[in-house]
Amino acid sequence: MAFENISESANELQKSSKDYINRNIEYYRLSAFKKFTKGTTSMIMFIIIGAVLFGAMLLLTFSLALFIGAWLDNLALGFLLLGIFYILVCFVVYFGFRKTIERKVLIKASKDFFDDDDY
Repeated sequence: MAFENISESANELQKSSKDYINRNIEYYRLSAFKKFTKGTTSMIMFIIIGAVLFGAMLLLTFSLALFIGAWLDNLALGFLLLGIFYILVCFVVYFGFRKTIERKVLIKASKDFFDDDDY
């Protein structure tokens, strides 16, 4: 009698353990899929918004360079001055804000990757 109860308990324990492992595997698969999907969506949105902003900045840069060139009566000088301005902006951003940008990107990526909230 006691041996049968132990045998039944062992079978139930084995069944419960398999069920627990299978549910854990399913949970981690869904969690990985969610994180992959969030990352892919963020990357696609970044590319789309970046492309639109790049096009807008390109058109604004050309129009501003033409305006400055017409104002100075030398189109090449207008493009040169705007190019120098953008190089100066790049140096200021790189040397002045590099650590801040890296920190903000790391915090945002960490929140996205380690977020356990369902939405």
